[in-house]
Amino acid sequence: MKFYLLALLIGSIIFSGFFFDYFGLTLDLVYRYHKGLTLFIGRFFFLSLLVFAIIYFFATAFSLPIGTILTLIGGYLFGIIYGFSAVIIGATFGALTLFIFVSRFSSKISTNAGNSSEIFSNIKVGIERNLWSYLFFIRFFPIFPFWLVNIAPAILGVRVVPYFVTTFLGIMPGTLFIIIIGSGIDDILSEDSLSAQTLFKNGQYLFSLCALSFFAVFPILYKKLKKSKSN
Repeated sequence: MKFYLLALLIGSIIFSGFFFDYFGLTLDLVYRYHKGLTLFIGRFFFLSLLVFAIIYFFATAFSLPIGTILTLIGGYLFGIIYGFSAVIIGATFGALTLFIFVSRFSSKISTNAGNSSEIFSNIKVGIERNLWSYLFFIRFFPIFPFWLVNIAPAILGVRVVPYFVTTFLGIMPGTLFIIIIGSGIDDILSEDSLSAQTLFKNGQYLFSLCALSFFAVFPILYKKLKKSKSN
């Protein structure tokens, strides 16, 4: 157990450095359009916020792998409160739309999915044992891909209310940490150089990064612990 905790800590530190150095390049591209976006959003703030939420809605509904980037941009353009609200609403209702769509065909694909996917089987067992707790767990910790967590409950016949509530509340912590980082991009990019050292100067970013790193490394730790128990 001590080994896994140590691995989690080391992995979080390594991920922290790579995260900031990688996104430093990406955010530099976003910053080029900062002035124009700021002027437009200043004049049409709530319209811009609505458009952003709709974009997030479709990105989630169509399972596009751009959630993290969009969340960062949301914090960057709209701040913590408005950016967080837009992401949560867009992501929740996008996931709900996908859930309802998949539910229409659940009877046709549930048997095949259950027999062909070990991951799907694990989700099925978890839901059957404790519906609410497990749905919260897989939302809070990214053990499985986000798109799979969106559709698996629909295939397994989970009701709308538990799915909606656990999605709405379960994605809040991870979203908040990314939004906080995104809200500070303007300060980050005002520095002469973009690096992990620049970002570590701010305790708010450091805390959010450590939490985000934990979420990123946790699936690896979870799988290791599960294998050790099975052996």
